[in-house]
Amino acid sequence: MKKLYTLLFVAFAATMNAQTFTEWNFDDLVPATAMLPTTGEGTFSIIGGVEDSLTAGLMPAGNPSTGKAYSIKTFPATLTASGTAGYEFAVPTGAFADPIYVTFDPRGSNTSSRWQQYEYSLDAGASWNVLGNNGGLLTNSFTANPMVRLNLPAGCGNNDGFRFRIVSIFDPGTGDYSAVNYAGNPASTYGTTGGTWRIDNVAFGQGTLAVQENEIAGLQVYPNPVTNGILNITTDNNDAKSVILFDVLGKQVINTTVTDQPINVASLNRGVYFVKITEAGKTATRKLVIK
Repeated sequence: MKKLYTLLFVAFAATMNAQTFTEWNFDDLVPATAMLPTTGEGTFSIIGGVEDSLTAGLMPAGNPSTGKAYSIKTFPATLTASGTAGYEFAVPTGAFADPIYVTFDPRGSNTSSRWQQYEYSLDAGASWNVLGNNGGLLTNSFTANPMVRLNLPAGCGNNDGFRFRIVSIFDPGTGDYSAVNYAGNPASTYGTTGGTWRIDNVAFGQGTLAVQENEIAGLQVYPNPVTNGILNITTDNNDAKSVILFDVLGKQVINTTVTDQPINVASLNRGVYFVKITEAGKTATRKLVIK
């Protein structure tokens, strides 16, 4: 069993010959053409009533600025339709086994919602599962490439009904949308028609993306082993964190989002688990023992 634990940790923490099979670079001036995948098979759509946001009738600058990005506008009004508007990707993975990953570069204008939620479907969109969110850290710039890297749960591979979407959600702290230039009053800055999102360089692939040591500054996962049913996860930034626990067979047993509050793991059986923590687009994986 010890050998199995070791192999699973390697699978979560190291690159497993990651190979992209479908991608969008959105580098066409016309939205209808830019929606088509650059590589592989898939369908890209905008959802929740949003519309194309064009510059002089053409796609705006992407990452890098010599290319283009897909931009949308006309998001839901304040206090309405959280988790409905954004981007959706239908990517058949029938020929690609787990694990599956996705990377992408997001950007928001100052009056757009700063909170993005990541969701996936295993049944062609009939039902959706929350993977996590960006911690409200969307900015009005492209800062890296890729800016967001997500390793997807088991079941996303070998599945032609796989879907992935990025949607705008209420700020968990205020219960309403808050803008990228949030200054304490989201209603005064969030713009339903003026706020825009851009996305660029979307790639789906087979394998597990490498997790660099200390990528999340000051990450601490304690106590380890857990003896009282309470797990604490802290970081230097103390931002919202997506936390997913897997058992040694790769089954997801907990999926939650926390800032500085403890996580109750008392319902889990004794044994070895793996914790995947994502904060501000950065991800780390830790081995956890529950006694």
